[in-house]
Amino acid sequence: MPSRRNAVAAAAAAVAATAATSAMAATPGGSEIVGSSSVSGMMLFNSAPGKVVILDKTEGNAARINGHPAWGEEWDTQKRTSRLMNVVTNTFCAGGMSLGNGTWAVFGGNENVGPGGNSTTPRFSTTAPYYDGDGGAAARFYTPNSQNTSDWDDGNHYMKRRRWYPTVEALADGTLWVGGGEDYGGYVADEGQNQPNFEYWPPRGDAINMDFLTQTLPMNLYPLAWLMASGLLFVQAGQDAILYNLDTNSVAKGLPSTTGPMKVYPASAGVAMLPMTPANNYTQEVLFCGGVQRPLNEWGNGAGPLYNPLPIAASKVCERITPEASNPTWEQDDDLINGRSMGTFVYLPDGKLWFGQGVRMGTGGYSGQNYNKNLGISLGDQPDFQPMLYDPTAPKGSRFSTDGLSPMQVQRMYHSTAILLEDGSVLTAGSNPNADVSFDNPANYTNTEYRLEQWYPTWYNEARPTQPNVTQIAYGGGSFDVALSGSDLSNNITNIKTAKMVVIRPGFATHGVNFGQRYLELNSTYTANQDGSVGGTLHVANMPPNANIFQPGPAMAFLVVNGIPSIGQHVMIGTGQLGDQRVSDATSLPASQDPPAPKTSNGGGSGSGSSSGGTQSGQSSGAVGTSAGVVASLALAAVASALVAFA
Repeated sequence: MPSRRNAVAAAAAAVAATAATSAMAATPGGSEIVGSSSVSGMMLFNSAPGKVVILDKTEGNAARINGHPAWGEEWDTQKRTSRLMNVVTNTFCAGGMSLGNGTWAVFGGNENVGPGGNSTTPRFSTTAPYYDGDGGAAARFYTPNSQNTSDWDDGNHYMKRRRWYPTVEALADGTLWVGGGEDYGGYVADEGQNQPNFEYWPPRGDAINMDFLTQTLPMNLYPLAWLMASGLLFVQAGQDAILYNLDTNSVAKGLPSTTGPMKVYPASAGVAMLPMTPANNYTQEVLFCGGVQRPLNEWGNGAGPLYNPLPIAASKVCERITPEASNPTWEQDDDLINGRSMGTFVYLPDGKLWFGQGVRMGTGGYSGQNYNKNLGISLGDQPDFQPMLYDPTAPKGSRFSTDGLSPMQVQRMYHSTAILLEDGSVLTAGSNPNADVSFDNPANYTNTEYRLEQWYPTWYNEARPTQPNVTQIAYGGGSFDVALSGSDLSNNITNIKTAKMVVIRPGFATHGVNFGQRYLELNSTYTANQDGSVGGTLHVANMPPNANIFQPGPAMAFLVVNGIPSIGQHVMIGTGQLGDQRVSDATSLPASQDPPAPKTSNGGGSGSGSSSGGTQSGQSSGAVGTSAGVVASLALAAVASALVAFA
């Protein structure tokens, strides 16, 4: 691969006015159709402040770019406008993630296709009307810039293997693990085109065999994988799971099998690593909810299932596992309120998880069968419009809730996505259980969907704390101070005890999974003002001194007070480059200091007086602050610039 340098985005304009307008228009607990995309949202990620990239598969979208239909665009969440992007190869069922330098990478997909998703004639030719390149082994890269003009570097880089339905996970040095998939696609994998191996990007040689991805046939597409604190990789497929040592290319530990529902695609359970906090000692626990309970021998092959999935209800079962516990077990959690396949978990800044989208009956995927002809070709039915909230800290039996939450307005079936935005809302997109664009299915809710819908948390219209004044956070070795004004604390000094700083990577959303999604609360203490005024300082440690826990790359930071988050600040975790992340020992923070007791004599302060005002200050080693004058609660700054060379 030729050497080149990719610059990460530097700065973006403040969006205070438009953010304020959006907040005033929002219905807390409800949703709003905010526009339509030009391509259906099969893949989704936050590219820059106020920007979301949407990717589709190659198909006959009306929007055109460079003489062919478009299947990529960037959506401006503030202006609610978009610009088309020139994706060249077929991104059908690809995988993606951000590198540690801020560049986004998308791997794999399908071969060249024409109308109806059919192979081109002759095969692998670049022909009218779609003019798409073979995406099976393609590696594509997108690096945002401050001018918002960046486009995809596509058609120039390739993996060692073809991969349809691959998983991508970030590593501690900012490089990527790309694993699994199959050659040319199908409902489930079979031995003839299975890819039971993985490789790295940037490349480190040929693909490496992984027996686990053969043993779990046919349910091993989009294998579910998370890097653990030890550096081992937790991988789940079929009903099995392992901890895998990437240094020795061997299984470090076999984990118990689950008797619960199938979780990987096309059963498509909702999955997420639960928030890591100082209170739980940054324990890495993974939650799986829903999916479909059927025996392995019924899942069929590339052509489709060996049973009719449409009358089969999706599972309500939720299970949790702590892979690196001394004795890991699958723990039954609260059931979903309704069973769900293709549901999606999205972190909210307050530490709860939004769960929405998907169907109550059947599975992901599509296939032309006699039993689904009244729908179109979808293998799932009965879209579920009701979002839920999951509180991981609530007592068992009360973790899921729909209190105050209205149903969504747009169905989100196969090929739909959801992602967290900087204002704490959730953007939902896509739904296209069809081989190509379709508007005439017997069931109109299975047609291609372009409408974008934004969901607003119940606290959305509350006054927000000040946006964090930090753009880069190192691993250990320092801390930074955040000044808390009276308005940040809602003029109640006791709220200082609830203040925290959280870092969220929303990840790369596709097929009900936000790959790379993580939530981490930074360690912090506080000092309340000692003069009787309402205000104080939050002392915040850098990232824990272990890049495996939250890998380097772009993320968002939120100041949260009494459960209400600030507007998210785009931050770079680590050095902003690939390689050594300069991990240092954790710093010691001052002990928390409460306000003085109220005076009882005449003229004494009550501890709930005037605001202390103030800007954030006191940045120390490892935390890089933005310039003074950040617009409180509303301005969105950009990711710090960085460079990388691919050799």
